[in-house]
Amino acid sequence: MHMSNGIALPNKPRTASKDILARCMATEDITVQHSASAQTAAFDTESRTLILPVWEDMDNAVYDMLVGHEVSHALHTPMEGWQDFIGDGPGARMRHMFVNVVEDARIERMIKDKFPGLRRDFASAYKNLHERDLFELTGRDINTDLPLIDRLNLHFKLGLFGLVQIPFTADEQQYVTRMNETTTFEEVIELARELYEMQVEEDEKNQPEPQEGGSESGAGGESGEGESSDDESGESSTGNGDEEGNDEGQGSGDG
Repeated sequence: MHMSNGIALPNKPRTASKDILARCMATEDITVQHSASAQTAAFDTESRTLILPVWEDMDNAVYDMLVGHEVSHALHTPMEGWQDFIGDGPGARMRHMFVNVVEDARIERMIKDKFPGLRRDFASAYKNLHERDLFELTGRDINTDLPLIDRLNLHFKLGLFGLVQIPFTADEQQYVTRMNETTTFEEVIELARELYEMQVEEDEKNQPEPQEGGSESGAGGESGEGESSDDESGESSTGNGDEEGNDEGQGSGDG
């Protein structure tokens, strides 16, 4: 590991070995890129390119977890089948995030089943990322007020390894079970659609009732106007928190 201005840079033997590992696991000659400018790991299912970030003090467990995660996208996440649900326009980014969260749980389970040795790497890597507060949980109270999709994401990234206790109501437990048992991408889309529609319904229910005559409600006072949703599409302000984010291009994986 070479150091430059306090930033750890991977040496050539290490990146070369990870390239070989990724191609062997994927059973195809995928392109592997190590990028210091990449904020997340990602796999482009169309160009068959795996992008790995270069983080400071990035140990082998984190590297291998990211490789395993993205290789599982290469093996199991199809190039087609996203657009019908995700679509374009308002809400598309939010729907994409829901699919990514559900798909991450499926592909991580599948790669650990295929390569059991990765189980230790995943446990160690998520412990490392949690200790770095990559999920931004410091000072946060994790309760059932947090959107269900966020709690599911945290459960399958951290809760599985006993790093945090994620609460679910009795009615919500069915979604934990279903997310843990998805086997096909069609099941991922079905569950993501159901969770998304539930969230939209919840967001609409929590929207403040419009005030008649505006000025009488004091909306123009010190608090200013419109403390409603974050944007016009009604997207949740949370739902992120996985180590790679959820903003990759359509059809690509994150983790």
